Amino acid sequence: MNLTRIKKISNLLSALLLLSAAVLLLICSDPVRKGVRDGLKSCAVVLIPSLFPFMVLSGILGESRAAESLQKILGPVMRRFFHLPACTACTVFMGLIGGYPIGAKMTASLLEQKQIDSKTAVHLLCFCVNAGPSFLITAVGTGLMGNFYAGFLLLCCQWISAILIGLWLGFLNRGRVLVEERKRKKSSLPFSAALVQGVQSGIQGMLSVIGYVLLFSAIIELFFTFFGRENPLILLIAGLLEVTTGCIHTAAGGDLVLIGFFVSFSGLSVFFQAISFFKEKDFSFFPFFLSRVVHGMITAILVRIGILLFPQTACTVFSNFSHPLIPAFSQTPTIAVLLIVLCAVFLLSLSARNYRRLD
Repeated sequence: MNLTRIKKISNLLSALLLLSAAVLLLICSDPVRKGVRDGLKSCAVVLIPSLFPFMVLSGILGESRAAESLQKILGPVMRRFFHLPACTACTVFMGLIGGYPIGAKMTASLLEQKQIDSKTAVHLLCFCVNAGPSFLITAVGTGLMGNFYAGFLLLCCQWISAILIGLWLGFLNRGRVLVEERKRKKSSLPFSAALVQGVQSGIQGMLSVIGYVLLFSAIIELFFTFFGRENPLILLIAGLLEVTTGCIHTAAGGDLVLIGFFVSFSGLSVFFQAISFFKEKDFSFFPFFLSRVVHGMITAILVRIGILLFPQTACTVFSNFSHPLIPAFSQTPTIAVLLIVLCAVFLLSLSARNYRRLD
């Protein structure tokens, strides 16, 4: 069978698949609408309040002198332990504390600005896409499991898992010549201009993230409609597709180990959110996908060890509500502390000239 025939068959199958999807949307319009509504509610209550401020801050960091300050502090650590250039310091930092797609967004920005090459971008992606502290501690731990310590254990295990992957990749790449970052083509912007750029970048990033959340929420609702909400296999598939849905349903059974896998694997929704920021067509995302699986497995093992060492983290205390409570993130102490720290780093990096521009 020649390549032309294979291509024709592939195109025909794609057309039939799209036609079937269109018919399914017409037949099952009510479940699709419900899934989209649930996705919008998740975005409004969980995603936007917790992620958008960090999206803006990541944009400001990329355009201001704050990035240079962090590079000077964390640059030696990046080179020695992760075998990465100093310009990746902000990406690694925000990837650990900012929330799922921020690390990928900043990696794509570095690649687009030609500060790193494709191999370095793949290296970064493999350990810089992580859940934020607010999601793990406040939503999953306190909100879903009813246990602050469970969320804190998930956060620590995810951080350890990500750092281990980063160190291992650095060890494997130690023989490769480390090319230092190139000088930026444009100078750092003053605070007002960096703020505008950061907000615009955050809005664009959030639109991409919200789109994938709505899509996968609708798909999950279709699975629930056809196979039921109590089917263990469907619940597993739901967690592999969208992390928030998987955590909500898994928390009902108190399986903290499986939740640990879900939050580090992050689901196909986050996977597509991350790759949507990259414009290069020849960029390989297979190592990134493989790292998600490994990341989830390591985190699950660490969570299991943590439960054995600290049994109180596995004690689930549910409230009298019939459904899990997901609190708003914009008022959490964790978010406030992280925002203050990042703003302090940014303000300390401003020159006196920029302060005069603000007056």
